[in-house]
Amino acid sequence: MRAVLLQGKMDAQLVEVPEPELVAGSVIVEIDRSGIGGSDVEAFVSGDLPAPAWFGHEWVGRIVEVGAGLPDRFVGEPVIGAVPAPCGECRPCQAGLGSHCIVVLEMIVGADPLASAHGAFAERIRVDARRVQRLPEGIDINDAALSEPAAVAIHAIERSGVGIGDLVVVVGAGTIGLLVAELARIAGAARVAAIDPEAARRELVCDLGADAAFAPGDEISGWLERTGHGLGADIVFDCSGSEGALAAAITQVRRGGSVIAVGVPSRTRDSLTSKLVEREVTIRASLGYSIADVRRVLTLMAEDRLHVSRIYQDDLIGLSEVPAVIGHMAQHGRAAGKLLVAP
Repeated sequence: MRAVLLQGKMDAQLVEVPEPELVAGSVIVEIDRSGIGGSDVEAFVSGDLPAPAWFGHEWVGRIVEVGAGLPDRFVGEPVIGAVPAPCGECRPCQAGLGSHCIVVLEMIVGADPLASAHGAFAERIRVDARRVQRLPEGIDINDAALSEPAAVAIHAIERSGVGIGDLVVVVGAGTIGLLVAELARIAGAARVAAIDPEAARRELVCDLGADAAFAPGDEISGWLERTGHGLGADIVFDCSGSEGALAAAITQVRRGGSVIAVGVPSRTRDSLTSKLVEREVTIRASLGYSIADVRRVLTLMAEDRLHVSRIYQDDLIGLSEVPAVIGHMAQHGRAAGKLLVAP
């Protein structure tokens, strides 16, 4: 069976690997689509992975085999990669912190005991049966491939408390930033602006409903002055993880507003701390997603309220193209739209 493996820094190769071995509690999924995410490109550049199965963690496919104790009726079901409900047994769960369940977090990064020795840049993978979520009828298979980043985005929206009439700024218009911008509007935000260095991404986020998009710099300050009555944004989402983005976000949010760091820890410096105290800004981090987030995303897709088809590119790439494409993205920047792999 063919799979793309990360062999080291700047080195991904299409190789032959053994078929995934079916064990009790697991299912074998034939991959229909997998998405190349920013974290895949970053892993390619650094050569570091939290687990081998992380390289290619956005996917949709069909169950082709089920392990002992699982009903045969699941065979043929279209599914996406998700997570189970909190286990209820780990220390965070026992302390009432189910959103930080260790079992769920391990599954998100592909470090659980039943994960494959590779990710979904492959023809088939093995996953814990608790990880799969059935795909509702009516959702396009390419749209479904974005369910994982959409769940990350909706988790950030929930953490933020964004509501009717809010003024929102999204820093970074990659896949998750684009989805955050679209979902903020669904949640009731009155105005949404984005910041991104790539002109194509700025155009795309406006096509998806943002009111304005700016290159990094001072240009957004004038827009915030006019639109935010001189106060600033109610909520700023840092979806970029770039150096200095969090500090800039604090200057863009109004006094008493909120900054949401989406999935990327930020370094705190003395100058950053002083800005936090001076402006009484609330910073919340948003890590991963829950099964409830996945289900909300699928409901929004099925109801034709969340539109993701503009976020991915129409042309699919094959497994043999993945190493070269990721290498090109690492050296020349990421594409404006999500690239999908059809094994």
